[in-house]
Amino acid sequence: MAKVAKKLYFDIPTIGRVNSLSGATFNPGGSKRDAVMADTGVAGFTEEPVAPSCEFKIVNTSDIDQNLLRNLVDVNVTVQDDNNKVWVINGAWMTEPPVLSGGEYSCKMQGISADLVK
Repeated sequence: MAKVAKKLYFDIPTIGRVNSLSGATFNPGGSKRDAVMADTGVAGFTEEPVAPSCEFKIVNTSDIDQNLLRNLVDVNVTVQDDNNKVWVINGAWMTEPPVLSGGEYSCKMQGISADLVK
């Protein structure tokens, strides 16, 4: 029986592997497609590019620098699941300042592209 991956690990340059809490998400980007409707039914679809993105929460430990987090731009973020699938989000940036609440930072990042490494 196949193992179902439920965890995501994030490696960020200058920070290293962050202690991500459960509930993290990763979107490899690609195309968003919407149906185009005619009087006779579906006529086709349109495409719109979608940037790769990830969202995660990390624990506020003494080694986490909120200023460093908020200023992250043009970094290659490695995303790994617990089945060892590895992606790299290229040229990533923090989309908004990380919010600190309840001992956790909420982080949202986007990038130029995402590549499957293994």
